Amino acid sequence: MPHKRTGKLANLTVASANDPEVYLTGLYLRISGEEAAKGEKLNNQKELLLSYVKTKTELKIVDIYSDNGETGTNFDRPEWNRLMEDVKKKRISCIVVKDLSRFGRNYIETGNYLEMVFPALKIRFIAVNDNYDSNKLESSALQPLDTMIKGIVNEAYAKDISRKIFTAKEVQRKNGLYYGNVPPYGYCKDPADPHHLIINPETAPIVRQIFQWKLEGLGNFQIARLLNESNIAAPMRYQFLAGAVKAPHYENSIWQGITVKVILSNRTYTGDLAMGKRRKNLSKNLTKIRNIPCEDWTITENTHEAIISRETFFEVQHICKQELEKNRASRYCHSDIDSPDDIFAGLIYSGSTGLKMYRTRNYYEKHGMKYRYTTTSQRDANYTKCSIISIKEEQIQETLVCLIKKQMELALELNDYLVTVQKHQTFLSRKEALEKQIKELNERLKELSSVQSDLYLNYSEGLLTRENYQAQKETYRIERLSAESHLAELKSTLERLKVRFSPHNPYIRLLLEFHEGDCLSKELLHRLVDKIYVYDSRTIEVVFKCQDEIAPILKFRESGVLQ
Repeated sequence: MPHKRTGKLANLTVASANDPEVYLTGLYLRISGEEAAKGEKLNNQKELLLSYVKTKTELKIVDIYSDNGETGTNFDRPEWNRLMEDVKKKRISCIVVKDLSRFGRNYIETGNYLEMVFPALKIRFIAVNDNYDSNKLESSALQPLDTMIKGIVNEAYAKDISRKIFTAKEVQRKNGLYYGNVPPYGYCKDPADPHHLIINPETAPIVRQIFQWKLEGLGNFQIARLLNESNIAAPMRYQFLAGAVKAPHYENSIWQGITVKVILSNRTYTGDLAMGKRRKNLSKNLTKIRNIPCEDWTITENTHEAIISRETFFEVQHICKQELEKNRASRYCHSDIDSPDDIFAGLIYSGSTGLKMYRTRNYYEKHGMKYRYTTTSQRDANYTKCSIISIKEEQIQETLVCLIKKQMELALELNDYLVTVQKHQTFLSRKEALEKQIKELNERLKELSSVQSDLYLNYSEGLLTRENYQAQKETYRIERLSAESHLAELKSTLERLKVRFSPHNPYIRLLLEFHEGDCLSKELLHRLVDKIYVYDSRTIEVVFKCQDEIAPILKFRESGVLQ
């Protein structure tokens, strides 16, 4: 049952923490999902506690905290967490509950609160029906033992409920009754009997096609890609569109390799019901689910109509097992920059998400070891699901070699061209202009040094007042800083001009190294390339580190504009 918050009382007594003999009180109410299903109401607890508080003049109600449908076997409850936040903020100094079972059914955690947490926080705790009041010293010697016994009984109660629920479901499973919330893809619940599965005519053919593709040798990712390319709604998107699930992120759900894997391993498609794959531990934490080994599953045969034959199912399991054995040592071998055989390590990214792609390897009997780069994330930066991208390493290498060779051919052209640029009048004029500006600024800086020296001398001789001296000194200081900044900029521009339009251009020299070696080494690649973006198996974008050094040369060659 969903959590229900009652809110504050309309007529609460206003109390201050500074009032003598006043306890700022929070009433805590709780019923479990099972109790709520039986018709038990929080109002019954509330009326009891309100009546009790009326008899205690020192208790002033600040707020009421109500957990509706929450388990007592742990303290991860919305309203309990809100109450503890108010305790920490000193809004609450006393907590009142109906009895200890409303507070919690886990002995260890309950005892920790009563014996350690509440005393440390100076919180008075009252359990009305258990006649427990942490402020009553006359019974303090007996209270710990009584509380311990009560806690053990409460936890035993929770464990008993757990055993009863498990036993009941075990009987139901053995009788072939389906108790899942959402039926497996390919099936739907029988309108006449919600515990019986019937074939969904819309999705069952897709399940058969998936098994057939697997028999034909396709991998899980290949199957997922074919389904996405055919615009077939993935299982959770199908359920969302049908209104069976409400979470909005399922609207954009797509087929993934893991989705295909789950379908291929589900024996339900043979007409057999496999239940008890996961189990909740009610005596500790309702949110903790543990997986049960397959040998302990409850298998009931012929409970519903089969989508595929048992022969097909077990043949596919054999294929999947063989794939796993062949690739057990090769799943997502995350490479780094120091991996000697991975020349693209740290360079390849998804073009659509910007996320890093990782090297994977697969062994084939005919072709030996083959490498690919694959995205592992299913979502982009906006938390939107996106297709998994996979591309062969050799395809990337072929593309890079082709692009770098084109860059190299261009470098050969520009190397010869840059020899002539050194004698070009536009280049010479630009170089001379920069050198002239640098010279003038150096001369002005020398003048400023001399002026500043004279300025201090005039001040020391009494020719300038302190105010005039400080004003002129600041003016010259600002001018000097501006001149030094401009000078540094001009020197940088001149140096960049000389290097960029010289046959010794470092980027061109690097490309010529590739021409001489004619092989794509890891060292050279990481010197040349900044990032490689893969958009799909046919679209690759390469960002070269020094490509900005080429553009000004090309512009000058084409238009005579010097940058």
